Amino acid sequence: MNFKALINTDLNRKARYDYYLSLGYSEKASEVLSTVTYGDESLRNVMKKWKSADAIEELHAWLSKRKGNSPEEAISASLRKRSGRYLFSAGFGVSSVGSASIMNFAGGGSKGRAVEAISGGSDDDESLCYESADDVDMIAEAGSYEMGRSLMCEAKMPAAFAGGGLPTDINMFQEAIATDQYETIEEKGAQDPVSAPTSTFRMTTSTASVGIILNQIRADREIDRSQVRIEELLNYFRYQEKPPKKRKFRISTEQMKKDDEKELLYVHVGAKEAVKEGQNIVLLLDVSGSMSSQRDVTQLAIATIVSKLNIGDRLSLITYSDRDETVIKAHKVKDENDKEQIMGKILTIVISGCTYGSAGIETAYRIGEKHYDADKNNQVILITDGDLNFGITEKDGLINLIEEKKRSNLFLSVIGTGLYNYKDDKLEVLAKHGNGTYCVVNNLADVKESINRRYISLTNIVAKAVKAQVEFNPRYVKSYRLLGYENRALNHADFKDDTVISEPYGSGGYGVALYELTLGNAGAGDLKYQKPELTDLDEICTVKVRYKEPLSDAGEELEQVVKADDTGFENLKLSWLLYCIGEKLRHSDKLDDSDERFYQDMIKNNAYRELAPDNREELELLISAIG
Repeated sequence: MNFKALINTDLNRKARYDYYLSLGYSEKASEVLSTVTYGDESLRNVMKKWKSADAIEELHAWLSKRKGNSPEEAISASLRKRSGRYLFSAGFGVSSVGSASIMNFAGGGSKGRAVEAISGGSDDDESLCYESADDVDMIAEAGSYEMGRSLMCEAKMPAAFAGGGLPTDINMFQEAIATDQYETIEEKGAQDPVSAPTSTFRMTTSTASVGIILNQIRADREIDRSQVRIEELLNYFRYQEKPPKKRKFRISTEQMKKDDEKELLYVHVGAKEAVKEGQNIVLLLDVSGSMSSQRDVTQLAIATIVSKLNIGDRLSLITYSDRDETVIKAHKVKDENDKEQIMGKILTIVISGCTYGSAGIETAYRIGEKHYDADKNNQVILITDGDLNFGITEKDGLINLIEEKKRSNLFLSVIGTGLYNYKDDKLEVLAKHGNGTYCVVNNLADVKESINRRYISLTNIVAKAVKAQVEFNPRYVKSYRLLGYENRALNHADFKDDTVISEPYGSGGYGVALYELTLGNAGAGDLKYQKPELTDLDEICTVKVRYKEPLSDAGEELEQVVKADDTGFENLKLSWLLYCIGEKLRHSDKLDDSDERFYQDMIKNNAYRELAPDNREELELLISAIG
């Protein structure tokens, strides 16, 4: 098999190859990792015979001698030659189907047509073997076929297809039984600074919503308003801001007139870059059937994390489906070649079964605690689509589990991935209560942005329970509206209450808030700016940030006054454009004439390209979805 020819004939494969090289993997390792993906029983069976630690080197040499146009063909041919039977595991892909899976087979008797079957998730070898590929056609007949036996979950047909076989259009089937879950978003109107003088909310650095939206666009799926969290859209893009050098946080603001009556206020809260060089990372990987279609991107994510390890760092890897398995336990990195040996072990992982996530979480924390090192960054990183269908599955139960586990001082960050069966609401809960960050990746570009570029923010937590509170001066502000943060709103008293859960900041992380202000005199009350002697202060508002040190339960606070004569526009223009995009994706009626004019001017003159040069591709993809 010619690796070079295989890589150069596929742009996506070539891009993966170049990325693996950029991470520091050798040419041979990059060739293997860009063409071979973990997950198949057949691949593990081939690799079992090698006792050498250099599994990737062995696999490269073995495949180079084989005939076939792809590793799948070479592996399938080798196993068929030995057993005289076709293994279904060669060349299949699994996509989420509720509590079951759709398995797609490229059988010879199908003449290239995908044949769909329902699987309960069993890994029974006998039930996966047939005398010829033609035999797979029998699977599409009834729609009630169960491959093997599974006590954990069972295949369920949607009512639309209960009367007969499965549709030939796999996308139609997936849409019919999609079980995505998101928190409902209810937009709020403007607030009066006399009756509601403070705006309080959980500050966040999360960008997960953008990963979800981009994946919806790429898959040509309709975007639901519950997927569009304005604040996370603002956080995803890069601003002309620098992290603070001395203080934990820096508060930056900009103001800009929208029209004669309204003004926009941009608030940027950036964290100091403070990195613990040593790492004790516990990777927790979902390998249930619904994750099969995500193998390429999860392998890229894992390879990125592994590439960041230094000599002396520890890595553990736990997989979970029907049960959890410890693949790597507290391995101490010895040298650069060690990282490729780790990736060789990744290739032996098999995907099958249902999602017993809570058991995996228990094991990950147990191993992380055993090898806890106060001088290192101690972190569990969960990679999953969030479809927890066995063990603890409800949000309240997950909250109780993570609240108990985080007492160990291990942080839990989440890397979400998936389509049709994505459980965003559960993953948000896990990250928030686990004092970790949350991002979503579904292709190479996502991995580069959310894991590679933001790695220290993902893995090095510098503050937890970060909250913001803005108090407005009624002399200047007649009303205000926080754009976004609907599901992160807090009560006034929650700001000082350190028992109220909020979100963490990673090293160098930042969060952005945008306000629409209606200018004018709103009257007077009994708070700071509502006292007669203070109302006349030349201040629009005061921004406060409260947080805890990573291993402390005591809150600390800083604040910054925003003067009426503050100026600056470039960062605000980008955040304003992103707000407009978010509302359009929501099909909201909140945009006024000023918003519409600004948006059209940015698009018509291609001026938006200058606002986000580092994320132009993602910005253009978002705009394309609006039309």
